[in-house]
Amino acid sequence: MSDGSTPLTRRSVEPVVFRVLTLAFTIFIVAYVLIPIVVTLVMSFNEAAQIRFPIKVWSLGWYGDFIASPQWTDALKNSFIIAVGTAVISTTAGILAAWAFERYDFAFKNVLYILIMMPLFMPGVVLGLGVAIAFGGLEIGGVSIYGSRGLVMVAHSLWAMPLVFMLMEATFRTIDNRVVEAANDLGAPPVRTFFEVVIPMVSTGVISSVLFAFVISLNEFVMALFLTDRDTQTLPVLMWLSLRSAGTPRLAVASVILALTVFACLSLIMLWYIRQLRKVSR
Repeated sequence: MSDGSTPLTRRSVEPVVFRVLTLAFTIFIVAYVLIPIVVTLVMSFNEAAQIRFPIKVWSLGWYGDFIASPQWTDALKNSFIIAVGTAVISTTAGILAAWAFERYDFAFKNVLYILIMMPLFMPGVVLGLGVAIAFGGLEIGGVSIYGSRGLVMVAHSLWAMPLVFMLMEATFRTIDNRVVEAANDLGAPPVRTFFEVVIPMVSTGVISSVLFAFVISLNEFVMALFLTDRDTQTLPVLMWLSLRSAGTPRLAVASVILALTVFACLSLIMLWYIRQLRKVSR
């Protein structure tokens, strides 16, 4: 009896143990992600001049201080402008490259694939220093591009574009090629087919690529530290410089703004994905 009941007992216990371990691991991951964000959010309401815990007096004063500071608002504006430019550059280049790799065969395809993906695995300090050395002395119309927003956009695209390329290459593989071939058979030019047939079918991938590239640029710090000056420094760079001198709750406010922006981007991706699913289900 005991020999026959042991396997049955194991079969009944193993799913329960696995479920408990899975739940515990999920709770650990969620707590690991949320605790730093929640602590930063709480510290942004501290009235003290230094980041200190526990909070004695709660206040929105540092939010007002952030908004009233031209240095911090200019850094935030620079971050958004650079992030938008990076999203445009990397999404355009990544989509076109992914479409070319998915649809056509050409010489040195594997080598080019490695070259496209290589910046993604390079340290930011290497890329930032390399861009600074390569383009630091370049002038356009007598104006040096070093310290310009455009140079930072190009540098950030070195990281963002490979991610867009990977995402869109996988997305292009999901489309029904019969629809594309039907459009070509009906006489639609390749460019028109691409924009009016292909892009609508991969709109979720395109939206995700744009927002991912935007978030990568918004939060990037190392390359921006090498390539910006006082007038074009981004919010992460200013946070780093301020942290070295004085750790005020203004840093927590800036962190909350960045975190909320990332959350908003992820929410947009999910809402768009749900919208597309509902369209398909109809």
